[in-house]
Amino acid sequence: MTESKTVKYHIPQQGIYMYARMRDGKTGMIVLNSTDYEQTLTAEYYKPLTKDSKTGKELSTGKTIDFSQSLTLSPRKSLVIEF
Repeated sequence: MTESKTVKYHIPQQGIYMYARMRDGKTGMIVLNSTDYEQTLTAEYYKPLTKDSKTGKELSTGKTIDFSQSLTLSPRKSLVIEF
């Protein structure tokens, strides 16, 4: 049995760390705001990791995330989004 796994990183900018783990056709994107203030990420910022996906689901809340919209992160917040 073979397993296919890939990890892609986004270059950290302004205290935002982001990476995506791909495994067996599913992707989990982890976004970390390491600052003490709210930050908004434009869709263009995270598009290299989401590619052609239109939406994702935040795993902790079940909320649908629209990848064509900006993403707002609270201070010291992390998100795990599956798509």
